[in-house]
Amino acid sequence: MKTLSMHTRRKAAYLLGLFLFSLLYGCEDIIDEIEDIIKRPPKYRQESADVVYDWYKLIARIQFRSNPQPVVIFNNRNFGYIGVGLYEAVRPGIENAVSLSAHLYLMPDMPEPEKYRQYLWSASANAALASMYKQFIVGLSATDIARIDSMENAYNNRFKLSYSDAVISRSQAYGRSIATAIYNWSTTDKFNLSSEGYTIPKFPGAWEPTPPTFANPVGPYLKDSRPFLAYSLTATAPPLPFPYSKEQSSKFYKAAREVYNIGKNLTAEQKAIANWWADVGGAGVGVPSPYHLLSIVTGALESKKAKLGQAAEVYAKVGIAQKDGPICTFRGKFQYNLIRPVTFIQRHIKPSWQSYLPTPPYPEYPSGLVGLYGPVMQVLIRELGDIPITDNAYFWRGDAPRHYASITEMNEEAAISRVYAGIHYRFTQNITIEMSKEIGNKIADIQLIKE
Repeated sequence: MKTLSMHTRRKAAYLLGLFLFSLLYGCEDIIDEIEDIIKRPPKYRQESADVVYDWYKLIARIQFRSNPQPVVIFNNRNFGYIGVGLYEAVRPGIENAVSLSAHLYLMPDMPEPEKYRQYLWSASANAALASMYKQFIVGLSATDIARIDSMENAYNNRFKLSYSDAVISRSQAYGRSIATAIYNWSTTDKFNLSSEGYTIPKFPGAWEPTPPTFANPVGPYLKDSRPFLAYSLTATAPPLPFPYSKEQSSKFYKAAREVYNIGKNLTAEQKAIANWWADVGGAGVGVPSPYHLLSIVTGALESKKAKLGQAAEVYAKVGIAQKDGPICTFRGKFQYNLIRPVTFIQRHIKPSWQSYLPTPPYPEYPSGLVGLYGPVMQVLIRELGDIPITDNAYFWRGDAPRHYASITEMNEEAAISRVYAGIHYRFTQNITIEMSKEIGNKIADIQLIKE
């Protein structure tokens, strides 16, 4: 017969003492403590990420029908904070993980869980995401909030089949404390998309409001928003590859002429590509940004069968890219204030020419779409590899998915889609891809695990 170790005997005596004390005095807290010790799984067990995937899919379904549709740049900013908050809500359950407050610019310290108590990090993520969606997502109806509550309750009921009420309640409280801390931090970032008080510069080749609405510019002050990375406080686009010129022999004129020639001879496939990456339209027609982007991220994580910890790390870094990519991009846009193709072509090539898709209301260079997508794609490449991707963002509309041999190939198609749409010059897209790789690499370089 084997002799019990001293540690085992002490643990058994401790449990027996707690049990007898609880019988005598009916102390529910002690009973919960016994349950915690008995049921406690390995400290860093790998939990499923299904709860996270389901949350990202639910909010997409809710925003499909939003009317009006969310403001693209602001919605991406909000999901940036949600990604960071998700990571912080599960971070204590990741072995040797450190808080993003050690890496992000002016991020406060986050709440810490109770020591030596059991948590279910899936339940913490469930509570944090439910809370953050209600705080960050603009325009939620009573029906939307009921759907959020229903999802949270459904997962809690599932968790309670295997864990005590005390563990679930403790995990929920921690997740909600993170959600509150993240939201409070977000209120001080001075995220401003207005153009109030902004004077549009005038010089040869300067941006002008574009048809058909000739709207005022969006985002001239976005560069002054607090970013996630200190790097993004000053990062901007490289200088233009060649100067503006209306001379027909110049490189600039030829770049505009290419957009004109493509636009007047668009193939069915080129139109399909332009439409696929447009992500605009009324409720039930387009894909509210950043759903298209996040559906790609979620699909890639699911294909890799990522567990909760890895999924949270990726969503956090993607979230950083969602906020900092546009900040760096818009700093460049209003630094160079470059004329859009539609304005140049109508003035110097053919007055009646129209772009296939409407041009957004801000300057040309660098590209807004690639400035958002590019850093995210680079993060995915660094985290998961340059893997094949299936993009099924428009399944709900009946559109067939698009398949790509790699993330790089998908990113390049997203970039050229704006040339087909008549929105950007090719050089803008090519340079923004390289600029975005640098931003993405800065984010991917964040070390979240202590060595």
